[in-house]
Amino acid sequence: MGNPILNRQTILLCPHGGVVTHIPMTVTSYRVNGYPPLLMTDQFIVSGCPFSVGGMPAGCQNVQWVNGSTFLYVKGVPVLTSACVGLCYSSMGFEIGPVVIAAVQTAVREPDAATHINQ
Repeated sequence: MGNPILNRQTILLCPHGGVVTHIPMTVTSYRVNGYPPLLMTDQFIVSGCPFSVGGMPAGCQNVQWVNGSTFLYVKGVPVLTSACVGLCYSSMGFEIGPVVIAAVQTAVREPDAATHINQ
């Protein structure tokens, strides 16, 4: 069985404890455990990152995902699962570290065969 699918209730953090907010870019009626899934092309903004360099704020600003599911697509876009890797970037565009998936639903997992949902 595949990895748990990330949905709107998933808690994502930057490596320094900043909170990641999900902004959907694709409208879908498909739901994972009652909530919209997180998709690779969505935007992810970080707030409250305390990271600094030499006393200057240099905290995480956004997340870019390296990979998505290879089995589940919603409107042609890969969904994100607990096995996906997201990298946090500063406002200057520097990679700071991986996103932390702090909590995820476990009831719905990605399928074992390619599935395309167009809802």
